[in-house]
Amino acid sequence: KDRLILRNGNNPCEGHIEIYHGGESGYLGDKHWSRNTEEVVCRSTHCGKPVENSAHAVLRPIDSKVWLNEVKCKGSESHLWDCDFPGWGISAYQKDTVKKIKCTNTIKINLDGFSCAGAVRYSTDGGTPSGYFCDENWGQDEANILCESLGCGKSKEIPKEPWKGWKEFQSLKKMTIDCSGIKNVKNLWQCATQETSSCKNPASVICTGYNRLQLKGNTSNVCSGQLEIEQNGNWKPVKSNTTSPDEWCQQMHCGTNVSHSQGDNGITLTCTDNVKVLLMDKGKPSTCYGEVYIEVNAGKHPVCASSWTSETAQVVCRERNCGDVIHTNKVDANRVGNIQGIMDYVKCSGNESSLWHCRAKRNKSPFSCGSKAYVVCADSIKVRLMDGPGRCAGRVEIQHKGLWERVNKEQWHHDTASDVVCRQLGCGNKANPISPEKFNQGSGDFLAKTVKCKPDALDISQCLGELSSQPIRISKEAEALGITCEDHKMVFLKGNDSCSGMVGVAHGNKTYWLSGSNETWNQESANAVCRQMQCGKASAHNVISKADMREDVWTESYKCLSNSRSLFECEKTTLPSNRSDTIATVKCSGEIKVNLTNKCWGYVNVCVQGKCGGVCADTWTEQRSVMLCKNLGCGDIILKANNPEKYEVIIKSLHTTEQTTNLNQCNLVKYAENDDTCNQKPAYVVCSGSVKPKISLSRDKCSGNVNMHFAGNWLPVCEEALEDTKTQNTICAELKCGQAVNMTTFGPKLTEKVISQIQCPANGMKSLTACNITSDKGPCNPGVLQCSNWSKMSLKDGESCSGKVYVHSEGKITPVSTEGWTQTEGNRLCQDLECGNLKSNMNDTGDYNESRSFSCQGVGNPENIWDCEKQNSISQQQVIVACEVEPTVTLSEKCHGKVKINNIEVCDTDWNIKYSNLVCQEQNCSNAISFKKSDPNPNDMYYHVRCEDYHHKLGQCKRYKAKCEKKVVSVYCVGNVKFHTTEKCGGQVQVNYQNKWEKVCLPESISSEFQKKLCEKLNCTGPLPDPSQSFTEQVSLDTALTCSKDHRDINHCVLNETCQQRQPAKIYCHGYVRPTPGPVTPTTINIVPIILGVGFLLVLMILIAVFIRIYIVKKAKNISSKMLSRKEVEFESGDYEDVTNEANELEDFVHGS
Repeated sequence: KDRLILRNGNNPCEGHIEIYHGGESGYLGDKHWSRNTEEVVCRSTHCGKPVENSAHAVLRPIDSKVWLNEVKCKGSESHLWDCDFPGWGISAYQKDTVKKIKCTNTIKINLDGFSCAGAVRYSTDGGTPSGYFCDENWGQDEANILCESLGCGKSKEIPKEPWKGWKEFQSLKKMTIDCSGIKNVKNLWQCATQETSSCKNPASVICTGYNRLQLKGNTSNVCSGQLEIEQNGNWKPVKSNTTSPDEWCQQMHCGTNVSHSQGDNGITLTCTDNVKVLLMDKGKPSTCYGEVYIEVNAGKHPVCASSWTSETAQVVCRERNCGDVIHTNKVDANRVGNIQGIMDYVKCSGNESSLWHCRAKRNKSPFSCGSKAYVVCADSIKVRLMDGPGRCAGRVEIQHKGLWERVNKEQWHHDTASDVVCRQLGCGNKANPISPEKFNQGSGDFLAKTVKCKPDALDISQCLGELSSQPIRISKEAEALGITCEDHKMVFLKGNDSCSGMVGVAHGNKTYWLSGSNETWNQESANAVCRQMQCGKASAHNVISKADMREDVWTESYKCLSNSRSLFECEKTTLPSNRSDTIATVKCSGEIKVNLTNKCWGYVNVCVQGKCGGVCADTWTEQRSVMLCKNLGCGDIILKANNPEKYEVIIKSLHTTEQTTNLNQCNLVKYAENDDTCNQKPAYVVCSGSVKPKISLSRDKCSGNVNMHFAGNWLPVCEEALEDTKTQNTICAELKCGQAVNMTTFGPKLTEKVISQIQCPANGMKSLTACNITSDKGPCNPGVLQCSNWSKMSLKDGESCSGKVYVHSEGKITPVSTEGWTQTEGNRLCQDLECGNLKSNMNDTGDYNESRSFSCQGVGNPENIWDCEKQNSISQQQVIVACEVEPTVTLSEKCHGKVKINNIEVCDTDWNIKYSNLVCQEQNCSNAISFKKSDPNPNDMYYHVRCEDYHHKLGQCKRYKAKCEKKVVSVYCVGNVKFHTTEKCGGQVQVNYQNKWEKVCLPESISSEFQKKLCEKLNCTGPLPDPSQSFTEQVSLDTALTCSKDHRDINHCVLNETCQQRQPAKIYCHGYVRPTPGPVTPTTINIVPIILGVGFLLVLMILIAVFIRIYIVKKAKNISSKMLSRKEVEFESGDYEDVTNEANELEDFVHGS
């Protein structure tokens, strides 16, 4: 781009004119020079007006380029190249002189801030500030030019942020600069391009000649102390007094000088302002964490965080004597409201004595900003172990931002962090117990940080992740971390009951015994042991001699006070090598009892110190469940179950040792009074010894839906839980029903609580106590089991609910004798068969070797007929019963339609053709041809049925009512079959058995006998040969006519059977009349659409004609008006077209005007 500057003057607004064109410099010739030329030059260089009569000739270098000559300006142009001239380098200029001019502006450039650091400001009158340079195009080269011109050395840094409050920046002018392409710039004004209103920040620079100052040694007032100056990145005492103390105070934003003195170590200075750096948490002062505030003369204001960094935060932590910075972030104004800060864009080198002495944007009056700084220093981070059986084991909690927070296991990295915690607490390193302890989960928030320690970390504060890391999202499934350290010790009692025995000490994976030393084992020490074990006070203490256990005696003894709560709180001494071989024993006044609320299942219940309650599930383990079930004699398999209700929890956790065989001897960690944080999740155990199976009440014995008594409820068992043969055999054996025969499903889908899984061992155990059983919530299909000892009741030689009574069992049908049979037994059987109550009992004499007898006498209230079963009988009298309710089975149409039982439609669950035959035969419609399926109404209830092979009526089958997830059954019987042909007595054969006429195929040729029968069905006589002998296209058909030698009725030959690519069956009988062609019927043409189409075309043609006519008329008018306006003007080239007017005509035409 083209540029013009003034060069070789005393000021950038004085000198000869140098022009840059195409990257090459040149001069301006003085041909046609005028005052107007000078006006344009001064304007384009932002130098005001030309000084009167200041232009004079100066020599130019030999052979130098003259870019412009013969320039004629009007005086109002912005640049010389806006004036008239022959072209760049076109006009021959032979003179060896050019003009030098002087403009009225006197340019002075300095820094707003300090003499060698600040925003670049200019003045056009040599004194009063006029404006600022913009930071656009501001770089190291430009900054060096400025620093050198000010005698400040070179540029040391170009701040990227507004590091001072430039008060006049918004009100004064802003100038953009661009030095690119200009060689040997002597003054930045030569780079000025234009004034702008869109400048956001001024250009700024810190030159090497600028020295920062700070006061050190008084954190309570950072504007008082020893004066230091920064040199080469280091702070050194100021020893020479070459500057006014007021200037020192002002440079450090500390007001003015109050007092100063000079000694051997340098200058001590106190300024008028009292400034202190504070940390605030929720509006209150905090020591080592919080929002960063500055207190100036008793007024507190936050530090804004527009460019806040961890390096800057480190200065705050060090100033507060709080160790290293652990975490820093910004508190957004959108969260806390308007922020009025006193510092912003703070930048520290890291070794300042105070945040106040870092570079920053400041203002005496607070100003609005978008965020404020927040820091967490190392000394605010603490760690503890909670809810453990000793101080060296428990849940890890870290104090962060003033709050104790739990640690998520997922955010804890390796054992290194655990070692750091243990060492910090004086507990050695992390232990690795054989059976890791579980600790109460607590209820506080989780620490939203990753904890990852380096091997040389000494404090947990060094392990909290990256300084600027964002908070981690904690999942709802987060688990609180617990650890056990090497120095963890736990007292226990080994004896015959819960609160008496030898006093032991568990340490690591070893067990030791407390010495019975006369010096330390006394009433106070015994009381401390009993209190520690939650066993009251010591009612007796003693020692026993165990020479064989000498090596296992704990090497420390304890001297306790009367109020000691734990043995390990007492004063300890190391036992001498010549110690006695006695071991301490104690009998405490209290008792601990651990059981389940319902013998072999329920909530874990602990009774201690006169109160009973639950244990928190967070700390309960599978091993403790096994121990408890064994202690209670309830088996050793733990079943999975959901605890249904709340239960008052009084124990946070139980802790065992390698010596513990009974949970009554555990160490307990109790909840404080009125602490109910775990009542929603008490430990709940179901031992395998609490489970009992049964087959649900039905008409059958050892066959039916399986239920289990589980945690106090009879729950249905899912089909999937019975898939394994071992499980089936175990249930059948426990019910004394033999071996499993088969398993299936029948009944409504289970949606509530169910037994979802049963896993039995492969060793053939006959009891469910050895099986693993899981309770869950549905949905699932109910499981039906049939065992080898099954027996089922049936009625024969009657209707669905009346007839002779038989018992069906494996390979045997046995009549039921009248022996012991009364009204009671009859009622029970009718109800089991879903036939209401008994209507009548009858008998019949038979000839059979064996019968079964039933009598409910002495049974009380039998749940089904099998409760009344007695021994086999030799009576020859068989029971015949008639029940009050007889189910009604119907079809929606005669011999076809939807199947209904008691007017309720039937779902196709388990439906097959045998069931269809039962229905059709019961309706006197012969056999079933097919059954079809249709969509159910999602809101209706339907019957689902299952029949046995010996059932002869659908009403005898088992049934239940439920919604239909499959299809609704429709049955089509032989009694609904009809035939006809496409012509009278001949043509293609069609059959109707499912409410539509269908073509049929003949899989094989049909015999003449059945042709004759088919002709008779058509009301015609015997068959004829095919008179047409025509070929019919092959198609796929869904119905076949298949007659075998055993058929007698052609209706039974109709099968619902698919034929692929077959000709439809044809037959011709006597009486067949060949159809004669009738008269041709003239085709009736609907002329309305034709008329509408022709009319539309006519209207379209008329519109096109009108459109063209308008165009021609308008064009003619335009040509006429042009010819009149030319007034007989002639051109040698002849007439011409007015392109502009034609374009206008076209535009008018397009717009239709």
